[in-house]
Amino acid sequence: MFKVAAVFFMLLVACHGLFSKAGSYQERPDLIEDKSVLLLTHFAAGYLHTSQNLLLQDYRVIRVQTQLVNGMNYKIDFVAKPVNDISGEKTTCQVVIHVSFQSVKSILQTQCQTS
Repeated sequence: MFKVAAVFFMLLVACHGLFSKAGSYQERPDLIEDKSVLLLTHFAAGYLHTSQNLLLQDYRVIRVQTQLVNGMNYKIDFVAKPVNDISGEKTTCQVVIHVSFQSVKSILQTQCQTS
């Protein structure tokens, strides 16, 4: 009986470690140079151009996080150069893009700062 209780306890501890991260964002440094993330970044830049009149070029992804929620949320941090900017300043943006299981993309959040 002790062995069964010990095995049950070990399974309980192992499962707690798995489920404690469910729903939270996971760091994904392996996706920083991924082609699909670069396409999502381009999609977000197009959205920023039409919604905020912010035209960017030379994107460089610096951080990617993912969250599994009825599809996948991608939280992407990137730096870019504003077009027609002669000051040489960079714009840093964080965008959250939801990609449904049917591959429909939607922008959930954007935040940019020029410095």
